[in-house]
Amino acid sequence: MIRYDRKHGRGGVCGRWFGFGLVVASVLIGTQSVAAETSILVQSTTSTKNSGLYDHLLPLIKRDTGIALKVVAVGTGQAIRNARNCDGDILLVHAKSAEQEFVADGYGVSRSDLMYNDFVIVGPAQDPAGIGGGPTMTKSLYIKSDRETP
Repeated sequence: MIRYDRKHGRGGVCGRWFGFGLVVASVLIGTQSVAAETSILVQSTTSTKNSGLYDHLLPLIKRDTGIALKVVAVGTGQAIRNARNCDGDILLVHAKSAEQEFVADGYGVSRSDLMYNDFVIVGPAQDPAGIGGGPTMTKSLYIKSDRETP
């Protein structure tokens, strides 16, 4: 989470707080958000929007806090540029080093992990490619690419 302390004027250059964790926490514990605003602008990646996460969470956040979230879904680089231009309240992207730089440059207070990718290979139980039980995902994919099995 990347956050700004509006009450004491500390945090990001923009005077906004960035971080999706705060909003998620509001939904999970049912408390009112610290923001007195009626809407929050989220700068996000298209992949997160396309995942359906917002379709599920936004109505819950609105119901529990009275705050509407508006999502701008763009590439990671554009979302970070938009946030640096103070065009947004929450930044949700997937580029750890760029996020750390964003905070180090004074645009946010802190950064937290929110999600991660979990890759799964799916196939028939007979395992015609012979990759089941491979030591790592990468090695299993190399085994598959070296074989002619579809």
